[in-house]
Amino acid sequence: MDIVTPILLSLLAGSSTGIGGLIVLLFGKIEERVIGFLMGFAGGVMLIVSFLQLYSQALTNITPIKAVFAFAIGTFFMMLIDLTLPHIEFGEWERDVKDRRLFNSGIVIAIGMSLHNLPEGIVVSAGYSHLPRLGILVAIMICFHNIPEGIATVMPLIQSGVNKWRAVGLATVSGLMEPVGAIIGVGFFMAFGGSTSIVGWALGFASGVMTYITIDELIPIAHEYCTLDNKHMVSTGLLTGMIFAQLLSIII
Repeated sequence: MDIVTPILLSLLAGSSTGIGGLIVLLFGKIEERVIGFLMGFAGGVMLIVSFLQLYSQALTNITPIKAVFAFAIGTFFMMLIDLTLPHIEFGEWERDVKDRRLFNSGIVIAIGMSLHNLPEGIVVSAGYSHLPRLGILVAIMICFHNIPEGIATVMPLIQSGVNKWRAVGLATVSGLMEPVGAIIGVGFFMAFGGSTSIVGWALGFASGVMTYITIDELIPIAHEYCTLDNKHMVSTGLLTGMIFAQLLSIII
């Protein structure tokens, strides 16, 4: 089993959060409607890879009812993570903050990204163990998902008074949880084997994880950034992301 490539792929995908932060440093404050479009685009990409790639491949390895249960486990797992977020203490990061509300929103997103990137690394491992091209495709899709999330993390941190490079560093570190997840996934497959059944359950689980992130995080945040006058920016981004993901699936 190739254990290096999925880890490298997840490292590439995870580092995209830092790229999002650098975009903020280069261009300053990004227009809210642009963030709404990018979040919608990321959501469209994630939905396509979740159902047309991960879930459909799960159905080729396990029965439909098992795929449903695997999907449900993935969604409930992510829901459990979200429910635990409010109990996290932010510690020393709270010093010298000008705007507590904006600061907390950035930190919550950053911590949420760290916890979300962990299972996303498992997603890359699951996809690659089944089919290398699927792992590559998933990693690329997650890149497009992580860039706008990096922007959404760094902007409120900088606006609340956090040093700009520290904010970018926080976003980058949160993305580095993804290769940790990939290592966990690789270790799991090495310990329990890469049987058809195991891979099928892993792909169903991965589909549930990515779907939950999309409907609970990306799309709602996109609408928060867009006013009623710009609400079509979200749907435009969503549909553009779906079309882009389908075309990319054909090319790779």
